Amino acid sequence: MTLDPKLVVLLLVLAGALGSYLGCSAGQRRPAPAPVTSSTMSSESPRVSQSPDSHATETAAAAGPGSQCSEQAAQEFLQRAHLNQTAKTRTEQAEMRKTLAAAIDYRTTQYGHFEGFGERRHNSKSPAQHCQSTTFFGLPVVMHEKVIPALKCVEERLKYDCAAFDYKPRNLSGLRHKNTYVNGEVSNHVYGIALDIDPLKNPCCKCLEPWSSSERCRGNKTVWQRMAMPECWVRTFERFGFYWLGHDVLEDTMHFEFLGDPDRIARGSAEPPTRAD
Repeated sequence: MTLDPKLVVLLLVLAGALGSYLGCSAGQRRPAPAPVTSSTMSSESPRVSQSPDSHATETAAAAGPGSQCSEQAAQEFLQRAHLNQTAKTRTEQAEMRKTLAAAIDYRTTQYGHFEGFGERRHNSKSPAQHCQSTTFFGLPVVMHEKVIPALKCVEERLKYDCAAFDYKPRNLSGLRHKNTYVNGEVSNHVYGIALDIDPLKNPCCKCLEPWSSSERCRGNKTVWQRMAMPECWVRTFERFGFYWLGHDVLEDTMHFEFLGDPDRIARGSAEPPTRAD
C-alpha cells in the first residue's frame, strides 16, 4: 500500500513532537531532595552562599567589641627587664644591665624622657607631656596617649567576655611623677603605660608594706586566690599587649602595663621591622 506523502509528513511531525514532550518531562522528574536532618548533616557540608551584605554583617559580628585593636603579646625583652632580682652571677648581671638599658631606651623613644633614665636626645618631651586623662569603667585615670586606645579595647572586651563575673573596679592608679623602683629600674607608671586596679583587693604580696601584710596574702593560696579580680580580666588584658605583674616574682596582682608595640595597636597597622638585639 502506498501512503500519501502528505500523510507521511504529518506522522513524522507528530512523532517528533511526542518525543520532545516525553524527553522534557523525563528531564524534569528529578528525585526529590532528601530532608535535612541531624543525621544527614556533617562538618564537611557546604555552607549556603550569602549575599555580600550579609557576609559583611557576619564578619563585623564575629569581630565583636575591641575589634579596632590588633591582638598582640607583650614584648619579651621588656618583660625580661623585670627580672633584675634574679640575676646572680656576673654574667647574668651584665646581661641584665644590657636588657635594662635597651628597655629604657625603647620606652624613652616611644613614651618620653624621664629624668635620670635614658637620653633626652631620644625624646625631648617627658612622659607626662604625652599623657591625657581618660576613663576606665567610668573611673578617671591619666595614661599615655599612645596606649589609651588599647585600654579602651580592653574595656570593651571585658564588658563582653567577662560579663558573667560580678567585678567592677573601684580604684585606679595610672601615671606617676616619682619612680618607686630601685636597682636601676624605672617603673612603667612614670611612662603612663601602667595601671593599678584596686590595690586593697588585688595586693602585691611580695612587695613592701602595707601590701605584704594584706589578709589576702596569708595562708597557702595561689596567686589567683589572693586577688578579687577574675582571671578572665587578666587574660583579656594580655590579649592586647598588656603584661600582668602577677606573673612576676613580686606577684603584683593589681598591676598591668602595656609592653606591646604601640605602633601595632590599631587593627591593620603594618608589621614592625625586625628588632636587632
